[in-house]
Amino acid sequence: MPSSLDRSSHSLPSQRELEALAGQVDHLAPGDLQSLYAGLTRAAQLRSEGDGLFWLRFVLTRDEADAEHSVKPFPLHLEYLVELWRVLDSRQCVVIAKSRQMLVSWAIATYTVWWARHKPNQAIYWQSQQARDAVNMVCAPKGAPMGRCQFIEANLPSWMRIPITPLEGRLVYPNGSFIQALPGGAGQIRGNVPSLYVGDEFAFQEEQKGVWTAVAPLIQKGAKAFLISTPNGSMNQFAELYHGRPMGLAA
Repeated sequence: MPSSLDRSSHSLPSQRELEALAGQVDHLAPGDLQSLYAGLTRAAQLRSEGDGLFWLRFVLTRDEADAEHSVKPFPLHLEYLVELWRVLDSRQCVVIAKSRQMLVSWAIATYTVWWARHKPNQAIYWQSQQARDAVNMVCAPKGAPMGRCQFIEANLPSWMRIPITPLEGRLVYPNGSFIQALPGGAGQIRGNVPSLYVGDEFAFQEEQKGVWTAVAPLIQKGAKAFLISTPNGSMNQFAELYHGRPMGLAA
């Protein structure tokens, strides 16, 4: 019989297999139960390091529009989000034209958290035109509703949490990585060297061309860049990158 480690990251044990496992666990001594629990959590942590889709099973998101069920598991049942994760993980530069309520920003936030906690010494910058928007995506000031990256970390299972340091607009990880919120402006990113750059609502950033000029050489050296936005016309840097050419020119 194949072990659970032979399963794909999306398959789940059957009801019969769960009942069989529960029957075995019932007969274990307390010390053996503790050892089993420790082994299972360690196995899950190790697998999460290299398998982001497996780690997503433990992630909760927040839906402010749903007053009765505002906290929800990451929607792995939505195939386009699973495919988006694979694209984010396999490519250095991803340009996404999105509409609202597609959970794309949540997917990007979740990816940055996974990247920061499992890869040491990573500098992740999340840039929005307005500083408050970037802060709300990363880590809010004390007393305010949590930023999205902060919320993801705070709502992982207790055995999966690590001692991060939450600061306004910044999450610092014990492995030397951090996620930093930035306001818009080419000068804001030009003096930094990101391992992963997120340009949020990039089509609405006033200095998007200058930002791209600063980020593009870093991609050639191995950095990742995710540029996401709702459309804002055709005559801007985001539209040019999305379509692969200046708009108005023949393909």
